[in-house]
Amino acid sequence: MRVAAAALLAVSAWGQGGVEGVRSGALFDAPARAVRVVEGVPGAAHLGGVVAEGVEAAWLSPAGGAALVKTGGEWFAVRGLGREEAERRELGVEVAAARWSANGRYVAVAGGEFLGVWDGEAMEWVARPDLGEGREAADVAVTDSGELWVSWHDGESSWLEAWRDGQWQEMGRAAGRAKLAVQGGTAVLAGAGEAVLIGEGGETGRVSTGRNDAPAGVMLSGGMVVAAYGGESPELVWWRPGGAPQRLSLDFSPERVERLAGGQGLVLKRREKAGDEIWVAVWRDGQWAVFFVPAGDQQ
Repeated sequence: MRVAAAALLAVSAWGQGGVEGVRSGALFDAPARAVRVVEGVPGAAHLGGVVAEGVEAAWLSPAGGAALVKTGGEWFAVRGLGREEAERRELGVEVAAARWSANGRYVAVAGGEFLGVWDGEAMEWVARPDLGEGREAADVAVTDSGELWVSWHDGESSWLEAWRDGQWQEMGRAAGRAKLAVQGGTAVLAGAGEAVLIGEGGETGRVSTGRNDAPAGVMLSGGMVVAAYGGESPELVWWRPGGAPQRLSLDFSPERVERLAGGQGLVLKRREKAGDEIWVAVWRDGQWAVFFVPAGDQQ
């Protein structure tokens, strides 16, 4: 059954086509309890109007037209976010972490003792595998075909598994609490001091990151691995397979690496409370550049 998402109406619409492809993007702004537009271009951008209000938490798809949204204490899958006729379906689980596929159809969901893959077009669960006893998911991802990948952490290292044909298949290992990203037929498992590239048949290469810690997040973007690190020396690190890592020192500690919904950038830090800062990274003139995004008038 489909239910109109009355609590998630477009308050300041992006246009008749929804949020896709308009302005610089959109992101969830916790203090405003809303999904908001990023007005202008990076370097001269700020948070603008509200796309959806009454939002307690959200994970937005790459295009921004779909999302997992918490409202009224419950989690819903929403299709047509930013439109008056948006639809939603209750997930029936608590979402602790989520990651959308690059094509925006599927989303991997982790929460408590739950793992699953939601199909944003069919609006239904397509995979709900058993976690097994004593296993801790450090990160999750999903391919464009809906295949679930999980980084499991045992307290010292992480191993990567894919859920295939009703069973877990190990794909690779990395030190520390490793973060995960998948795109096309490639995955990266970024751990403490190293990142492992993985193809359909397993590991295809390892790169020394020059760091002793694991990243706050990792992404595959434009044929590159992009990882953000916090700690005493925060930095953005990126490299192409077979190439040497390049680095950009940061003036803040990144907390994530997520696609800016409806845009081309990556969100490194967003507001969890009033006074927090928003930072995004954008590929510009052959390198990654990082920009502060003022929150504007909404609190």
